[in-house]
Amino acid sequence: MLNKLWLLLCATLLVLSCKNKTASSGSAANDSTPPAIHSTPDDTVIIGNKTFLVYLIEKSDFDKYPYTSPDTSEAAALAKDPSVKRQGDKLVIRLDNGKERILTNNLGGDEENFLDYTYTGNYPSIKRKGFHLSYYEGSGFALVNTQNGDSMITWSAPAISPDKKYMITASMDLVAAFDPNGFELYSIGTNNEIKKLGEVTLEKWGPGLVQWINNKTLISEYITISEEGDTQVQYVKMVMQ
Repeated sequence: MLNKLWLLLCATLLVLSCKNKTASSGSAANDSTPPAIHSTPDDTVIIGNKTFLVYLIEKSDFDKYPYTSPDTSEAAALAKDPSVKRQGDKLVIRLDNGKERILTNNLGGDEENFLDYTYTGNYPSIKRKGFHLSYYEGSGFALVNTQNGDSMITWSAPAISPDKKYMITASMDLVAAFDPNGFELYSIGTNNEIKKLGEVTLEKWGPGLVQWINNKTLISEYITISEEGDTQVQYVKMVMQ
């Protein structure tokens, strides 16, 4: 009787062990994010009510996700989008309701009011057009609603999560401090309404190229500048909790 019970117990333990190994291997197989260099987070970034765990990753893994940057040439961006026209110092946007929204440069006058708009591209998933802003010192980004012409100003061009629930902007200025150095995080509603959840200013490093690789994970350049002025670029994944 004891032998039978012992055999039954061993068989049960063997089955559980196999199940755990299968689950573990399946989880690893399904994790398509770049592996972290260290098992514990190298940094933590809190933006509004969201916490991002930051892990250093290898450059070779970062490079597996090619970055698509907005057009640096306004002419190229305009050629792709007939609903935006350049007319001298003005950019004319034809809205979905048939009306127009006009953005006008202010390149003369005093430094405080200097403003230069450059069209960079369309963001159809959030019903917005994107425009780089140049101030006399510093820069920003304008998103114009294609449905009603309303605009909002962000730190930089947005990166939109695949599920279209969040967008993040990244700005780096580790030297002159004309621009912010950190992130803004926004939520995107079902009707494309955009709400700012918060912002964070980074002290030790600045974000370079940033993009979502799934609904919870971003990858980013992690840029630091030494006291001697040497720039070092590392790479991280940021996992939203």
